[in-house]
Amino acid sequence: MTTDEPWGDQPPPSDASEFFGGIGRVAREAADKKKQVVQRVRDAGHGKTRDQLRSLFEDELARHGVPRDPIWVERKLDELDWSPGERARQTAQRLSLVGGALGRMAQSRGISEAPSWMQPPEAASYHAWAARGEKTPVDVDPHASPWLDRALACAPGHVGELIAVVDVWFDWAISADEDSPVAVHLGREKVGVLNPDATGRFMPVMQSAAERDAKPRARAQLAKATHLQPPYLLVVDIPVPDTP
Repeated sequence: MTTDEPWGDQPPPSDASEFFGGIGRVAREAADKKKQVVQRVRDAGHGKTRDQLRSLFEDELARHGVPRDPIWVERKLDELDWSPGERARQTAQRLSLVGGALGRMAQSRGISEAPSWMQPPEAASYHAWAARGEKTPVDVDPHASPWLDRALACAPGHVGELIAVVDVWFDWAISADEDSPVAVHLGREKVGVLNPDATGRFMPVMQSAAERDAKPRARAQLAKATHLQPPYLLVVDIPVPDTP
């Protein structure tokens, strides 16, 4: 029997101390696996293009049983190109940006509400959730870059141009049929679509929302990715089908 709880196949924790200890153990194991992934890619990556390295990362994450994380992969691809001096400079800059974001959150006693132009419409009232989800990049519309620039700059709790958490909502791009992709919106703007595989996995969510006369909404991660065109990663959790 398997379980999705953070303590794996072990009995549930008996108290809070054991619970948080289990979470810490899982986090350390995940960090160790990611270090192994980076080392494997570094060892095998000499002479390879960025696209080839990205594929290596995806293969190694799968081989080590680490969930997909497109934004993390893009950051590690950047780091592979840095000299030791650049790595130190970037690390200091990121620490400063994170500190600034934490300071803003402390002043507002948490993450403040997003500007009204970034918020989903009232009809998008069905919160998409799945017990098992996979971080899936949205196929970003090239014309959406100015809107995403503005969103990243204005999102509460954003960390410079590194990353922000935003609310997105979903609708059919054309019509509610199997051939229509699911469109992803941020505020009033359509910013991209789910690929065919993600659309298929998201269809039950669309159907559940429609039964309630609503549109789905969800949290997404938004990050600048200068080596991609358009230069953004917008990542949402898409349900993973149950396997026998």
